[in-house]
Amino acid sequence: MPISIKPEKTRTPEPKPEPTSNFAPKSFIPKMSDVTPKIENAYEYYYPKEKTALEQPSHLSGKSKKKTWIFGTITVVAIIIFIISMMTVFASATVGITPKSAGTDVDMKISGVKEVGVGSARFEVIKLSKTDTATVPATGEEAVELKASGKIMIYNNFSTEPQRLIVRTRFETPEGLIYRIPESVMVPGKTVRGGVETPGSIETTVFADEAGDKYNIKKSDFTIPGFKSDALRFKSFYARSTTDMNGGFIGKQKKVAEADKQAALTSIDTETNANLTKELQSKVPEGLVILPGSIQFKSNELPAKDDGSSVIISKEVTAYAVMINAQDLSDIITTEYIAKLPEWNGIKSVIKDFSLLNVTGLPDNLETNDKMSLQIKGKVKVWAQIDTAAISQRLLGVPKKDAAKLLDEFVGIESLTSTVRPVWKQSFPKDSNKIHVQITGNE
Repeated sequence: MPISIKPEKTRTPEPKPEPTSNFAPKSFIPKMSDVTPKIENAYEYYYPKEKTALEQPSHLSGKSKKKTWIFGTITVVAIIIFIISMMTVFASATVGITPKSAGTDVDMKISGVKEVGVGSARFEVIKLSKTDTATVPATGEEAVELKASGKIMIYNNFSTEPQRLIVRTRFETPEGLIYRIPESVMVPGKTVRGGVETPGSIETTVFADEAGDKYNIKKSDFTIPGFKSDALRFKSFYARSTTDMNGGFIGKQKKVAEADKQAALTSIDTETNANLTKELQSKVPEGLVILPGSIQFKSNELPAKDDGSSVIISKEVTAYAVMINAQDLSDIITTEYIAKLPEWNGIKSVIKDFSLLNVTGLPDNLETNDKMSLQIKGKVKVWAQIDTAAISQRLLGVPKKDAAKLLDEFVGIESLTSTVRPVWKQSFPKDSNKIHVQITGNE
């Protein structure tokens, strides 16, 4: 069968799009003005402003203000309540009291004792030593013979009774060198406590029996030859040096004018006494007092030393001070001069300052006296003694206007002031630790 072939329809070719920068047909390229909106302010377009409260809805703005006001009010009220609570918890009171006072002249004898005694004042003796020097121009030379000297501690292990050693009592070293004391001393007796014996002792200066440098020795033990006839006493009394023995010399030595020497020694005494007094006052324990006139000075001239064209003058000064129990002294004076006065009836009094009192009549040897009679003269100021603890207890929780009643209840009060904190509290704290009583004027 024959096959018929139909000719293909002719297709009209589609026009090719013209090339563009975006590979799109030219007829579809929009204008920039059609795509990009018109912007008057480009900065605001890219960085738009946040909406303010004014742009928010009015009903939301009102609620926000109300919440802020309520929160602020609650905060302020809470702070006020906290402050008031803290000031109430930490409430306190201060009471200032001026005690009653009176001045009086004193001129009386008192008895000083080492132990507690009725109507007596306890005392202790403190001792300090100091060596000072002065340089004096030499005026020539002279032949001298000097004796060595030093300090020894003498012990009494013989009996509980003190032993007096007379002037120039001898002390002998194991080598047979003899030294003597230049003045009489009283060696305290031994003490026995709990079966233990402690020998009494006293320190003093000794001088070599002869001049010369052979007596310049190191520390040594000593016996007392005068007790050899009593074996027990000889064994129980002994001494030990506390310093080397020195100053012994025979030969020529530079000399100074006597007037210059005495002036130097006087200058040493003046300066050394002042320094020792100051140092003694700094060492007084609490509860004791050193009165003017209760310091005794003893000095000892030491061997002079050559120093080229000059001579060094030396002197050792020892100060002994009587420290009296302040409470005992206060009680004795107030009992004698104040307690008998009608206006001081029922008032316990006290003396704090004794600086205007002077002491006379010190015994020669303060270290060996367990009792002494002292003449005291001068002026003192007496103050009423205030029981601060009793006042604190009396004011617990009472209205602050009642503080004035203390003037009648405590007759020793001259005047008072009181402050309660915080200011709106109308009564004193109920805790005594929060009531501070201050005494003024009697220090």
